[in-house]
Amino acid sequence: MGSNGSVPRSHLWIVAGHLAGLGLYFLSTKNRRLGRATPTCREKWLTEVPEADSPPRIVLVATGSVAAVKVPELARKLADFAEVAVILTAAAEVMTSAKIAGRYAPENFRAWERMDRLHVLRDFDEWDRYEDVSSDLVVHVELRKWADVALVAPCSANTLGKMALGLCDNLAACFLRAWDPDKPLLVAPAMNTVMWEHPSTAQHLSTLESYGCRVVPPSCKRLACGDVGRGALAPVGDVVEAVKEACGGVAERRSCASAVGSWQRHGFQEWQPATTDDL
Repeated sequence: MGSNGSVPRSHLWIVAGHLAGLGLYFLSTKNRRLGRATPTCREKWLTEVPEADSPPRIVLVATGSVAAVKVPELARKLADFAEVAVILTAAAEVMTSAKIAGRYAPENFRAWERMDRLHVLRDFDEWDRYEDVSSDLVVHVELRKWADVALVAPCSANTLGKMALGLCDNLAACFLRAWDPDKPLLVAPAMNTVMWEHPSTAQHLSTLESYGCRVVPPSCKRLACGDVGRGALAPVGDVVEAVKEACGGVAERRSCASAVGSWQRHGFQEWQPATTDDL
């Protein structure tokens, strides 16, 4: 309060800014609701049981790298031999927009917009209109059951760190934390060369490899920032070939309905409380 009991003008500007932000949030939420008639937590495709010989199902997780402008091309090429669902982080949603990805590669973007059997999910879709714990789906868990293979491309330094540390603060990270280690998980990093050379990058990748994750190494070229060095997303063709290879044995893996116990089979033990004998 001011000396005369009035609210300082700077405080009023802060309040006005918060109210404007809330207004934009609710407007965005309303528009998104209007755009999807059925909330994802009630989508039938998530619970459809695949035939043994049906095409593989791939979840493409796109994260906040400039290389996300290549997601439309990557998704289209994956859809040539698989059913594809795409999870976009908030930053990837920006990079795959018409304003950016559409300008980068117009033909790929138009083809991406025309794709029929493509499920594109954002953070909002996790709990949109979720109401009933007995009937509505937990999207990140159902996606794990639905998919045969998961691909993180491009994988930013941020998401790489989240995966290695087990953090799950958005739909993409929750899906990856819930992933079944009996199924292939591929990561295609993309970041600035100095970020790639940072010691934590090697540590995080080594951790993921110890969990059974397959890494598609980045390439060396001139990056979007102008630097020349390693860190660019591997060529789309190389990523697609790695996924095709990972799709081998899909029919056999589909016979395992539950991921419970998978980590133990891979040599990792779940946490147990200490007993008096341990003290």
